[in-house]
Formats: sequence, structure tokens, C-alpha cells
Amino acid sequence: MSMPDENANECTLSAVLVSMKNISLYFNQQVVFDDFCFDIYAGDKIALLGKSGIGKSSLMKLISGIERQSSGLIENRALRIGYVFQEPRLLPWLDVAQNITEVMKAQGIPNHQRESQLDELLNKVGLTGYKHYFPHQLSGGMAQRVSLARAFSIRPDLLLLDEPFSALDKHSTDELSQLLQQFLTEKISMIYISHDIEQVIKVTSKCLLLRPSAPPLSCNTSTLQERELFINHIYPSKVNSLCPTQF
Repeated sequence: MSMPDENANECTLSAVLVSMKNISLYFNQQVVFDDFCFDIYAGDKIALLGKSGIGKSSLMKLISGIERQSSGLIENRALRIGYVFQEPRLLPWLDVAQNITEVMKAQGIPNHQRESQLDELLNKVGLTGYKHYFPHQLSGGMAQRVSLARAFSIRPDLLLLDEPFSALDKHSTDELSQLLQQFLTEKISMIYISHDIEQVIKVTSKCLLLRPSAPPLSCNTSTLQERELFINHIYPSKVNSLCPTQF
């Protein structure tokens, strides 16, 4: 299922950031995706929904290149991809500053620019005094702040968020959600996996619902007047009657 902009007839090919055509993915002889098609346009903010084990994280990994599809074609025009996982995945032998600057270094960002960007990022996520702290010295919320800063340090074209706040308490989740909204710009495309209704509504404009043995459903977040739709998104029969199949 392709997810074009609402003004699809005005979109040009150059507006497509990632195009997935006829993708199939098999894992341990199980079908994860079969002939799956999906387009991400520049500036899209998409919530990826579906019950556990449906393939949401696998789709993220295909988009990022971490996993390879069994067949089909993925055209990815994103030059820089930021990725935030459910757990921070900080390198334990590097301090906060190094965990961020090593990513910038890998992207070819000059040293003087790395230092200035680092200070700006740490200030933005509220960790100015923690530059030389190591991951084991940080709380879960603080570590995820570092992960968020690391993802944005490369000024990504595409941001992938795989349940980034699910392991945090509500206070930390609310704080980090506000930070995320501060970082996001119109130009950044985002795919966001979350079961948190409030966060999905706040930061996305479109949603894609993955369903077992059925084509995915897509709709505009702004049209979802009843939160029951999100609560019940793991039940395809209920969603079917509420969610349009296209924009």
C-alpha cells in the first residue's frame, strides 16, 4: 500500500524519499511481508501501527538497510538516517560526548563543527553537565535523551523511532516527546512505532496499520476523531469499518 501526500496528483517522483516495491521478507520460513509496497514522501510523519510480531520493527530495519529483503526493490534517497530504538543502545565504553560525536564523525562532519553541534545538542536535551558521563552513570530517561541527540546530530532526512519511550515512565515520556517535537522540522520524514495514543496523535499526521494476512490500512491521523481506533488497532475487524483504505 502506497502512502502518498494528500495532494497526490501534485507529487512528483523527486518527492518520494523511500520507495518499497513488491517487497517480500521471510524469516525462519515464516512470511513477514509478501508483495508489500510502501512509499515515504519528504516531510511525512507516519505512525506505524499493528500488534506485536506483525513486522513493524522488521519494516524499519528494511528501510534502514539493517536487514535485507528476500525479494523486491527498495529505493532509498535519504542521505542521513537517524534511528532511535526502544533501548538507548549507547556504546558502554564511550562517554556521552563520544557516543554522539562518533556518529557525526562517521558522517564526515568536521571536528570543529562536531564540537559546536555537540554543545548545542546537549543543551537542547538538558544534559549540558553530563558530557563526560558514561552510559552506566545515566538513568534510563537520560540515556534515551542521549540517543535522541545522537539521532539528530547528523541532521537526518529520515528519522526512525522504534518505540523509543516505551520503557520510560510517563514523566520522562512527556519530556522526551516535547524534545522530539522541538527537533522535528517540516523537511524531516519520520516513521514512528508506538502504542502510546497521546504521542501518536501529537507527532504524526499519517498512520499505516499492518494486519496479518491482509493489506495494510492507511489514513490521516487528523481524521481519527475517536481514540478507540488507536486502542483497538490490533483488531483488524474493528479498524476496517472506521479507517479509510486511502487518503
